[in-house]
Amino acid sequence: MRITTNPSTDVPGKPRFKYVGNIHGDEALSRQVLVYLIEYLLTQYGRDVRVTELVNRTDIYIMASMNPDGFERAVEGECTGSAEGRENAKHYDLDKSFPDQDEPSSMTSDDTPEVTAVMRWILEKKFVLSGSLHGGSVGASFPFDDGSSSARPGLTVDEDLFRHLAQTYTENHPIMSLDNPDCPVDPNKSFGDGGMQNFNYLKGNCFEVAFKFSCCKYPPASQLYTEWTNNKETLLTYMQKAHIGVRGFIMTRSGFGLPDATISVSGIDHNITSWMFGDYYRLLLPGRYDITASSPGYLSNTVKNVPVIEGKATLLNFTLEEPVEEVLMLDHAERRIVTKEDLSTPGPPTSKYPIQSLEFQHHSYDQMEMMLQLFSAVYPSITYLNSAGRSVQGRNLYVMEISTNPGVDPQGKPEVMFVGNLHGNEFIGREILLNLVEYLCRNYDKDPFVTRLVNSTRIHVMPSMNPDGYEIALRAHKERVSGDQSIIGHSNSHRVDLNANFPEQSQSKNTVEAETQAVINWIKAHSFVLSASIRGGFRGVVYPSSLDSVDEKIFKSVAEAFYMQSQAFQEPQACDVSRTREKKDTKHRRPVVTGTDMLTWAYQGTDTLAVSIGLSCELLPPEDSLSEYWEKNHEALLQFIQQVHMFVRGMVTDGHSGKGIANATVMVEGSSHQVHTSGTGQYWRPLAPGSYHLTASAPDYTPMSASVRVLKSRVEQVDFKLTRDALQPSRVEQKDFEKLVEQLLVPGGLDRMVRSLLPAQTLEYRTYRERSEFLRGLTLTFPRITRLYSLGQSSEFRTIWALEIAGNLKMSQPAEPKIRFVAGVHGNAAAGPELLLEFASVLCLNYGRNLAITKLIDRSRILILPCVNPDGREQAHEGLCSSSVGHTNARGIDLDTDFFYGNKSAQPETRSVMDLIYGGGFSLSIALEGGSLLATYPYDRPNQHEQNEETLRYLASLYARSHPFMHLGNLKCTKKSEKIPGGILKGADFSSHTGSMKDFSLDVGVCPEITVYTGCCLFPAEHQLFSMWMENRMPLFRMLLEVHRSLSGFVRDSKGRPVSDAVVVVNGSVTVHADSQGHFTTLVAPGTHQLQVQAHGYQQVLQQVNISSDRVTSPIVIDFTADRAPLGRAVFVIGTASLMSILICALLIWHLRSAKFRDGVRWLRSKREDLRMEAMASEKSPLREEFLDESESEDDPFFVEAK
Repeated sequence: MRITTNPSTDVPGKPRFKYVGNIHGDEALSRQVLVYLIEYLLTQYGRDVRVTELVNRTDIYIMASMNPDGFERAVEGECTGSAEGRENAKHYDLDKSFPDQDEPSSMTSDDTPEVTAVMRWILEKKFVLSGSLHGGSVGASFPFDDGSSSARPGLTVDEDLFRHLAQTYTENHPIMSLDNPDCPVDPNKSFGDGGMQNFNYLKGNCFEVAFKFSCCKYPPASQLYTEWTNNKETLLTYMQKAHIGVRGFIMTRSGFGLPDATISVSGIDHNITSWMFGDYYRLLLPGRYDITASSPGYLSNTVKNVPVIEGKATLLNFTLEEPVEEVLMLDHAERRIVTKEDLSTPGPPTSKYPIQSLEFQHHSYDQMEMMLQLFSAVYPSITYLNSAGRSVQGRNLYVMEISTNPGVDPQGKPEVMFVGNLHGNEFIGREILLNLVEYLCRNYDKDPFVTRLVNSTRIHVMPSMNPDGYEIALRAHKERVSGDQSIIGHSNSHRVDLNANFPEQSQSKNTVEAETQAVINWIKAHSFVLSASIRGGFRGVVYPSSLDSVDEKIFKSVAEAFYMQSQAFQEPQACDVSRTREKKDTKHRRPVVTGTDMLTWAYQGTDTLAVSIGLSCELLPPEDSLSEYWEKNHEALLQFIQQVHMFVRGMVTDGHSGKGIANATVMVEGSSHQVHTSGTGQYWRPLAPGSYHLTASAPDYTPMSASVRVLKSRVEQVDFKLTRDALQPSRVEQKDFEKLVEQLLVPGGLDRMVRSLLPAQTLEYRTYRERSEFLRGLTLTFPRITRLYSLGQSSEFRTIWALEIAGNLKMSQPAEPKIRFVAGVHGNAAAGPELLLEFASVLCLNYGRNLAITKLIDRSRILILPCVNPDGREQAHEGLCSSSVGHTNARGIDLDTDFFYGNKSAQPETRSVMDLIYGGGFSLSIALEGGSLLATYPYDRPNQHEQNEETLRYLASLYARSHPFMHLGNLKCTKKSEKIPGGILKGADFSSHTGSMKDFSLDVGVCPEITVYTGCCLFPAEHQLFSMWMENRMPLFRMLLEVHRSLSGFVRDSKGRPVSDAVVVVNGSVTVHADSQGHFTTLVAPGTHQLQVQAHGYQQVLQQVNISSDRVTSPIVIDFTADRAPLGRAVFVIGTASLMSILICALLIWHLRSAKFRDGVRWLRSKREDLRMEAMASEKSPLREEFLDESESEDDPFFVEAK
């Protein structure tokens, strides 16, 4: 099984790794463990950071069974195995059947076909590292550690490397790390005398270690899960060792990789050779080495004192020269002769740096693909290779981005793009752009001008937009097919001219080809300032025909700059396009455009100003003329890139917060062409020298204008600080955010977002002092979004820290949800604090890098309490899964039994958290615990009925469903967790007690709190923290997302003023109070909910809302249509009520004195009912709601569904 990205293709830059199991048929455990490994790598790819990185960077091969015939004869449960199952069908021990270098083998390929196949496989793939798995004993061996005749003195240094590789596996294995595993004696033991690892080392370029990881060769199936658990971590850790030592490429001066070149290390008598692309991987321990690359027919190249560091391969590339005599002859043949005409022709001075070293030829698609992959692998720090899409026939439309920190959109870097091969038979575009990629890569850090361009610009190059048409044209060219060469391959495989296939704005139903659509999506995904398609069949710079005068000036300026820098245009030719672009000019062969071409579409529908640059009169110039085209035009191409820095640029920011406004519009007076700001608020506007009037605008902001004078010699910075239009709330931003949340709520949406985040990788157990320093470090590193403060001190005077994360720390936004994450209430539940610190680190690290995280932080207030009980945490000990040490605080009090309203003797830790909860305002709280694997919801106290149990159960189930195992409810941590439907329980059903934090949070803070038990072990080993983080990161982000799916709204009176004392009763049970601005928010389960909105002096409003599980409910507006009653009317009603009360009292006294007391009481009751009906007669009475009994209810309420 091959597991890697693009597994059907061999690509350069990936070390090849293999595991081989079941070489002895009766050693069946290795077979099954490797099957589990395959499943784990496939299922965890994209979810587990380490697995994803391994698969992305490594070419992994797993052979679960090398001896399937022997396996079929083996018997389950036989721990010592048997000779019958051990050998193959011809009764040969396969591990002893590999040829020994000292003795010829008497076996034939018919005797051991398995060995023959594996030997061929090893020689073909040139694996870098390998592990063979065995059973029947516990230990590790490597080549020549058995005292055989093959041992050589020169192996000493590699022996240290082998021991390091072996220890990597054994030290991470719970059984192998024991000094005395106490395995029974294996009657067939041959550990150390195997020939496969020797063959790998001597013939196969590969370092292989053999591992025996179990006393039993074929254990019962019931033990397989335990064995997999024992080996999972070690299998992954060993695989990572393929990335240590030194790696790189061995290339010729022409830039082609040299296969089978030799890498030798001074002092180590063992060489390795390069693979088919010229890439090599030499495993080495940390240190400094002298390394030599050599190949027959080339001069060797030695680099001295190469540093090798722990855990990461040093990149070291070699370029090998041919012998001196051949080099001199080559230079003489290629040297350009300078003539008098050259001296008189204006042009840039000849660079002292190399211009081109690749061979000039027409590259096929496969050759182009290999070349781009090669440069991406050799220059990873400045290149990022990706595909914009696929052609009709499935070929990739490759794009090479060249910049520092490629693939990331940093602030301050304008983007420029080049497209070649728009028509398949225009060969020159593809070749010129491939050479541009090579030139920029090779001259970075050598040529100051190239280095400056790459450092300051994001350069995107698509060498071929029409690879299908190119392949047709190239085949016809090579086979000399007769016919019109201007037609063959011109279009794509659907016979559509791609340059006439871009959609017109007025016709949205145009049929767009796959290649065109890919380019459209690519351009719209970026903020390209300038773009150029490199063409053939004409010479000159062509731009759109219908332009505003402002933009025509800049297009002419761009074209003139190219003409001035290009040596080729100093001499006119018959196919030159008129530089005045007169439409009636028939003297020159200007390309005919039918329909909407790319230039016009780009100008009308995107930010970029696009031109076509024709470089040759011929569509298919001869290969021997390509170098001349490159030499005469490469300076002009570099100048074209430089021009993106010579225009107007600036920032559009929010005048209040200072944050950049994304997608703001910048317009120039006199031009209909708009440009928009990037995600960070930056814009670039190409303008020719002159004076201009610019206007910046954005939804919900007041537009702002500024004047600027553009000079030819410098860039102009024009910034805009926009203020919000007070009359229009930010509806557009709200809708955009709701759309983002809904995208994350769809199946797989949040998972994709979480997998795209940069990992913090800070997981480790910290003492109180280390935890405090870590929190301070976060606030120093991310001061804009973090605030660290103290809630109080513990019994032993340790600070109880609270970390606040928000986009605007100084001022809370209206209806901004607050969420609380708490851990360490019990000090021995030690994993929770570290998970929350990792969570905080990931949030901070991805703010400004990930759009979703940035918007979530900007619109949330996240409070993280990593450790409520720091005293207990200091007492607890790692690895004690069920110990009670550290469970309580320093005074022996279980803090989760100390949360009582009005508790004057509360512990200092409890008091600190209670004060925080008293402050209110939280929408949701998540508390992390340990010792089990489930989520619980209020109440913890027994016999307490919760009125909104449906919502509480829903919130708990959200966490459990997002967890890969919790929702199963059957992981057998304790007897109680064996049969837990959905992995959730009411707190009292799991651990009944009073005084819990979750009960206090719900009763006093009106904030639902979910307690999450993150693992069966209270204090797991440190190496388990990573897997716990991977299990819990999705649920944590899901709960953060949930507070933005809440029911929220705004209560106002008839004049639009907020009603601050409004009370919203949800479903007749949950009471929510509006804040001082009239805003309210609460979490509810999906479904239909009834709202009763009340406020003193106003009529009650009844409303019905529907809440969806995968959509955001827009904030609702509650309008009190009847204002407070006039004073005169209120006095009249109160007076009337008072008179009635006096009359009733008088009648009562009179009847008590009479003999007819009983009849009087009966009469009084009837009068009371009459008075009551009179009081209820008017539905509009403002006091009607004030006097409703609890037993009364409204009949026929009028519900309005929220929109």
